[in-house]
Amino acid sequence: MKISIHATVSDNSISYYRYMLANYAALTSRHNELRIHAYCLDARSARELWGMGGAASVRELPYGRGSGGHAEAIELALANLSADEINVIADTDVVILAENWDQRIVGAMMGGPRYGIIGTRLEDVGGFSSGDVKYQQYKRKPTTTWMALSPAHDFSKLQVRPDKANEIPVKTEELSALYNLPIGYTVVKDTGWQIPSYLAKHDIPYLALDIVKPTDSAAKALRGTNPYHDEFQWDGETFLAHQRGSMTHRFRIDPLSVDFYSACDGYLGNPSWTIRPTELDRARARVQDVGRFAKRLAKKVLGRG
Repeated sequence: MKISIHATVSDNSISYYRYMLANYAALTSRHNELRIHAYCLDARSARELWGMGGAASVRELPYGRGSGGHAEAIELALANLSADEINVIADTDVVILAENWDQRIVGAMMGGPRYGIIGTRLEDVGGFSSGDVKYQQYKRKPTTTWMALSPAHDFSKLQVRPDKANEIPVKTEELSALYNLPIGYTVVKDTGWQIPSYLAKHDIPYLALDIVKPTDSAAKALRGTNPYHDEFQWDGETFLAHQRGSMTHRFRIDPLSVDFYSACDGYLGNPSWTIRPTELDRARARVQDVGRFAKRLAKKVLGRG
C-alpha cells in the first residue's frame, strides 16, 4: 500500500520537517511505500526543501503563515489527494511513537473496522488549553493536526478554513451530538470546524485517538513534561505526540521544544536517526533573540515617553 504524507512547512518549521522525515521512515514497517508532499508557506522553506531532497513534491504557496495560510494549504492537499492511497494530513511537530505505525493504519482502514478517517482529537471541556468557557471547538472527532484518510471515501470537497468571526450556538440535541458539546455552548469555527458535519453528511466511520496530557498518570511518552503538549493513544498504547506551535517555537532551541523532543527521543530509546538544530539554526535564533530584545526595549522606552 502507498501512503502519502501531506505536511505544511514554514521557515520556522524546516527542522521540524527534517525530524518528521527521519521519524516516519524509521518507524515504518517497510511493507508500505511512504511519499512526502510538502506545502511551503514562504520562499525560504521552499528553497531549502528543494535542496534537501526526500520529498515526492515541494510546492511554494502564496498563502502566507498563520492559521489561514495553513488551512488553505491543507485544502489544496485535500483537493489533490493521491488516488488509491492512504493519505495523511500532518503537522510537522507531530512525532510518531509506535513501531510499524503504517501497518496499524492500513489494517484499520483496509480490513478490520474499515475506518474512513483516523486522527487526533481536541481536549474536552475543562482541559489545560480548552478551559471551562462555553466557547469551544468540537470534541471527540478527528482534527487536521494529524489525520489519516482512507481511499474508500472522498475527502476532496472537505474545507477546513477557520471562520472565527462567526460561531455556531448549540441550541438543539442534533447540534449537541454533532459537535459533542452541551446545549448552551457555542462552537468556535477554528481550523477544521467543518469536519464533524462532513463526516456525518458522507457517513464516514472514524476513530479519534485518545488524548492524554502529560499530567495524566496514563501518559507514557510525555509524562511530566509541559502540559501544553499532547500525547495520543490507541487502545491504551501510545501512537503519536504533538508539540504544538511549530510556526512559533524554534525546534529544540526554545525550552518548550527541547522538553518535547527530549521526551520523545527518550521514549524511542534515543535513536541514532534523531535530528538536532544545526549551527545555522542556532545562529539565526541568536539574531532573532537580539531583534526581539530590541523590540521589547523600544516598546518600553516609547511607553515611558
